[in-house]
Amino acid sequence: MRKDIFCGFLLTALFLGFTSQLTAQESGVFLKLPVSARAGGMGDSFAAIADEPFGAYYNPAGIAFFKHPEISFVHHVYLQDVSGNSVALTYPFKKLVIDVSPSIFKTNDEPVYDSLGNDTGDTFGYQGSIIPVTAAYRFGALALGVSFKSYSEKIADQSSRATVYDAGAIYRLGGWRIGAAAQNYGGTIFGYKVAKVSRFGIAYGKKKYLLAADFKKEGEAGNCLNAGGEVLISDSVKLRSGWRFKEDFGGLTFGLGLGLGKTRFDYAFLSYGDLGTTHKAGVSFAFGAKAKDTFGNIWVPNAKVVAKAKAVRISSGTDMAVAEFTGQNVSQADAAIVANFLRTELVSVGLFNVMDRANMDTVLAEQKFQNSGCTEQECAAEMGKLLNVKLMLVGSLSKLEGTYYVSVNVLDVETGKIIASYESESANSSGIKDACRKIVKAISR
Repeated sequence: MRKDIFCGFLLTALFLGFTSQLTAQESGVFLKLPVSARAGGMGDSFAAIADEPFGAYYNPAGIAFFKHPEISFVHHVYLQDVSGNSVALTYPFKKLVIDVSPSIFKTNDEPVYDSLGNDTGDTFGYQGSIIPVTAAYRFGALALGVSFKSYSEKIADQSSRATVYDAGAIYRLGGWRIGAAAQNYGGTIFGYKVAKVSRFGIAYGKKKYLLAADFKKEGEAGNCLNAGGEVLISDSVKLRSGWRFKEDFGGLTFGLGLGLGKTRFDYAFLSYGDLGTTHKAGVSFAFGAKAKDTFGNIWVPNAKVVAKAKAVRISSGTDMAVAEFTGQNVSQADAAIVANFLRTELVSVGLFNVMDRANMDTVLAEQKFQNSGCTEQECAAEMGKLLNVKLMLVGSLSKLEGTYYVSVNVLDVETGKIIASYESESANSSGIKDACRKIVKAISR
């Protein structure tokens, strides 16, 4: 009977495409299966991104960029009656983010026959479970993460359990993302060492699209390359596609994402060559996030660039000027650049008479007035009178835990009162200009 069980185990592993690991005396079949529906649709090229609750299966550092709690569920339909379910909860504590994302995979129970072909009345089944607990911390643009995974396999009435460890890092620079992860270190299953996995990924994206590629090494099974991407075709729909360049068991992948308020639905189709196809369907819900946070930004689901203001109407043709910004945790030069961004965006909408920086400096120099640091209402009102404008825009650029905040107050020069306040934020420096654009859009309404 044990021989039948062992043969059944080998057959299951064969259909999963991991016989090379078994012959090399390595275990951990289910630790190498793709879990995320989003990543699956992108060809499993996710090591440089991993910014979702199941990202811990690709790079434990990815969850560090979360700002709101999120829960996700995925159902998997694999080859040869193998199915599975995964659930994940990600919870941020400022810079530290914790994630728990257990998965269970199993085959249908099959009858066991003796050497004469008679039904013994016993059944054979194969089950694997993974329980990762992940912690990640963000140092500005750099994120580091570790995972502790309890992994077990059960074959009929025999079971084996091990604890393995992952470590990863992701660095963000403008539109670029670079990530690396070392996975499944330590532990044996049924006397065989768990196969180690190494990933190195690079990705590049803008607001509407994302392209990614992963180089992956799976124990003794060799190396493979995954590539894919996603594109935001509307406010609520993403299309994904990719290719896994893996001999015999690679192929095309396709994915679809649908965002409805705080809820996101994902589907993935993956080809395994001659063995057939697999499918994944999942749903995620972001707690505390605004509806557009969940799906509007292609990089970080919970990052936001929004403008807030009191209800106010500013007439077309109004004369206005932008004072020099102050900076907090940023250089004064950076703050001055953001003031120029705001001034340029105001000019580009063509609705207001915006005084340029050169004329401002000339007038203020003639009056021997110091523009620097003039953000107080009384000072800004005095400056506005000297410049002969109706409105003064004073503001600041600040940085906290890697996020940039742009704050703007609109001051009525005649009354000396603030008539509108705007605040915008960006998850990185490359989004500051877009943050200014959002504020100007709100002012122009």
